[in-house]
Amino acid sequence: MNILSLLSFTACVLFLLLGVYCLKLNKRQTLNQFAFIECLTLSVWAFAYTFFYTAPNPATAMYWHRIACIGGSLFPPFAIYFFLILSKREYYLFRFELKILFYAFPILILIKNLTGDTTVLATGFVQSTSGLGWTYVNSIGNVWTWIYVLYLSIYFSLGFYLLFQWRNESPYPVQKKQALTIIVIDTIVLIFGVSSDILLPMVTTFLPPMGNLGTALFAIGFFYLVSDHQLFSFSTTASSDVILDTVMDPVLLLDDKGKILRYNLATCATLKYDETQLLGKDLNLLLRSQQYPPDNLALLRTNKKIDCWETDLITSDGKTIHAILSAAVARDSIDGFMGIVVTFHDITMQKITELELLESRKNYKQLADELYLLANYDALTHLPNRRMFFNRLKDLSTQYPLSGRDFSVIFLDLNEFKTINDSYGHANGDQVLIQTANRLKTLTRPDILISRMGGDEFTIIIPDVFSAAEVSEIIVNIKSIFTKPFNVNDLNFDLSVSAGFSLFSQADFNPDQLMRRADQMMYRDKKMPGLNGQAHLTP
Repeated sequence: MNILSLLSFTACVLFLLLGVYCLKLNKRQTLNQFAFIECLTLSVWAFAYTFFYTAPNPATAMYWHRIACIGGSLFPPFAIYFFLILSKREYYLFRFELKILFYAFPILILIKNLTGDTTVLATGFVQSTSGLGWTYVNSIGNVWTWIYVLYLSIYFSLGFYLLFQWRNESPYPVQKKQALTIIVIDTIVLIFGVSSDILLPMVTTFLPPMGNLGTALFAIGFFYLVSDHQLFSFSTTASSDVILDTVMDPVLLLDDKGKILRYNLATCATLKYDETQLLGKDLNLLLRSQQYPPDNLALLRTNKKIDCWETDLITSDGKTIHAILSAAVARDSIDGFMGIVVTFHDITMQKITELELLESRKNYKQLADELYLLANYDALTHLPNRRMFFNRLKDLSTQYPLSGRDFSVIFLDLNEFKTINDSYGHANGDQVLIQTANRLKTLTRPDILISRMGGDEFTIIIPDVFSAAEVSEIIVNIKSIFTKPFNVNDLNFDLSVSAGFSLFSQADFNPDQLMRRADQMMYRDKKMPGLNGQAHLTP
């Protein structure tokens, strides 16, 4: 890609981002609006030259050159009007007739560039001998070129005059520096642009016009002024006493040792001191546990501000107020350090609300956990219940067509449990069920789900099963752990378990059929006791 086209496109994006940034700072302020328009004209200029350098023929080069002239023709008046607002001299164009005259010159230049056989700068187009793309040719006798030079001279002379006046009259060093920076940057850009786009085409075709690239320096300098020197921030004159007493939060002015010099009415109302009681006192008088040591004051003067530091204030009657402290060093443009401005925002109610909300969230989480356990787990054995079993069964059935991974369901039933429950009581029966659950847990893999369906019936879902023999082996292991008697309250109970299973792939891929086959197999096993089920494990 042509290097000049790439640089032009980069400059275009740079101007657009800068314009949007200026507008976002304060889109209602006229100064920001004209900064955006100014950047927009420069972006049009740079965008057109992105395609100008690599145009396929002179006619296309002329087309993109005309588009670029829109930005190049309109940039000066918008820049000068920006300077008028910046220097607070927009009243120069207060009358409508003056505004018409102000914009008439650039509009005339623009019409010539868009409708004439030639533009104010170009009478023809050729490839530059440097090989960097198209350039235009011009002659010293082109009257329109000198009209354009006169146009630039008048408007930028006015701009420099405004900036020099602003610099000389402003009492603030930062504004003097802003004005000087703009003057230096604009001078460099203007010299580069006039040399590249006006003078060189009259004497050589070695280089293409590159004035649009020179304006990138303007964008960088402009961003520097906006971000580092607060170009869009203006000092307003108002009585400091009125401002202080209008603020609803406590505001204090400290000296460099942390002594209170002034404070507003909100401080009196919040902390319950009278209008003179705190004068000359140390800030630590208001802070619980001496939270603001002298080292913090030195740190503040170094860092210039402290944001949102939570602390506790003490009122005159000893009560505690939770507050957020912010502080910044106040500096006068002439005398330098004026003091440290400290503001407090009472967050006592917010803290109370936060504690209540935290407690509510804790209770809600506890309730949600309890409801989840009630909904998904058996209260006696703490095993998953029927609901979780059927949810897991549904998930595996749904995933099977996608994964092709088979699974099995095992049905278990305690033999002779009803006799124990009826003869020895439900309390002993419950203990048998709990021990049954504990025994089953010893045989599980992490992905196996053991559930209690109700009474003495249990189910096991085994995912990733490859054969019926694999499940049969698991059932044999399950039955083996029931050969040991159950010991409950010094009573021994010999209980066995009946089991049945089925594979999903052998149950017509139907969950209901899967459960029915497993249940039927379990009852066949129950009718043939004494063999531990080994002879009946054929689904």
